[in-house]
Amino acid sequence: MHFFILKRRLLSRGEQHVISVLYIDDEPDLLELGKRFLQREEDFSVDTADHPAQALDRIRQQHYDAVVSDYLMPGMDGLTLLKAIRGDGNHVPFIMFTGRGREEVVIEAFTRGASFYLQKGGDPMVQFAELSHKIRQAVEKRRAEERVRQLQGEWEHLFNAVENPITILTPDHRIIAANRAALEAVGCIMAEVLGKRCFELFHHRGSPPPRCPLVTMITTKRYEAMQMTVEAMNGRYLVSCTPELDGDGNLTRVIHIATRVAE
Repeated sequence: MHFFILKRRLLSRGEQHVISVLYIDDEPDLLELGKRFLQREEDFSVDTADHPAQALDRIRQQHYDAVVSDYLMPGMDGLTLLKAIRGDGNHVPFIMFTGRGREEVVIEAFTRGASFYLQKGGDPMVQFAELSHKIRQAVEKRRAEERVRQLQGEWEHLFNAVENPITILTPDHRIIAANRAALEAVGCIMAEVLGKRCFELFHHRGSPPPRCPLVTMITTKRYEAMQMTVEAMNGRYLVSCTPELDGDGNLTRVIHIATRVAE
């Protein structure tokens, strides 16, 4: 019975990414078979250990890309290990690889956040090939998610670094995001502006002001701008609205930017 633990190592520039695998198994023959098979992959590096508690200690001490675990093991089963990992706040991809195929085990594994559930048995070459595929799939998905989070963080940093007040609006004028400059300009926190219509927040009105660029843009579906007084910010601004369209040309969001102009 066994675990795999995968850790990505970034090698020097110009070399490929390596998936480092820690394979834990209390059956020595299966441990050696899995190690030999997985190391046929050029970018797999496989270490072994013989106890799940040791694996949990390693997970807590360093970053790994994924964990592959059997269900039944001495001292700790796969679901208990998964629960412990998630209890630590670690969302590493987890693959259950077991000879036990009970429906309740499968359901609980996915409920606790398992990425895949594979049943052992049959031709070892076939089952380890499938395991290798799932390992790659789980690691690639995790890396993609991390990249999306990184890009989201970078976008939010840039969004808040812009000195001009910026809000993101729905086509019906409701605010769904605001940068730091916009919040400071109107003296509000984010919770106070989300869901409000822009003309309510910025112009203290119950309807759009005359010559509102968003009203015009809904028709033209192109960039529109207009100089106007923004009562909530005590000044005159060039207010621009830039559309975001979906693949069918439908307006989905509006980027609303206010630039102060000399009076």
